[in-house]
Amino acid sequence: MEYITHRFSDPATLIDRVHTVFENWEEKESLPGCLDEDIVHRLKLAIHEWLANLVQHADFRDRRPEISITVRALRNGIECAIEDNSEGFDLNGQLTAKPDVIDAFPERGMGLLMIKACTEHLDYEELTNMRHRLQFIVSSDRDPWLNIPF
Repeated sequence: MEYITHRFSDPATLIDRVHTVFENWEEKESLPGCLDEDIVHRLKLAIHEWLANLVQHADFRDRRPEISITVRALRNGIECAIEDNSEGFDLNGQLTAKPDVIDAFPERGMGLLMIKACTEHLDYEELTNMRHRLQFIVSSDRDPWLNIPF
């Protein structure tokens, strides 16, 4: 499978448009059949949670938002990169600030932990001034649900 890239520029419609992309992936069988349902579910969850954070918290200043999602199949999973032109975010700082034990059913603050639990090789970096990329792999090689804090 080659790379599949989708581009977005309107945070107000981003989540709905991405869910339409997810539906198209399934209808057109754009993702390889070797990917089991669990991998695809974790991929969608990680993408959704990161985009929800962008919609709620990203500062694009006065620039037109530019968000792209690129996916590529691997032998045992899928690789994803989400790029944007926001001010950026201290992902590692936020993840290390999260407690090891979380209150049952908190209203907020679980999205980043869910992304971390669902993915491998989670990396966030500034590519250039005002261009950032979250990159991760969702793999069949491990059970992410064992990484969810109790």
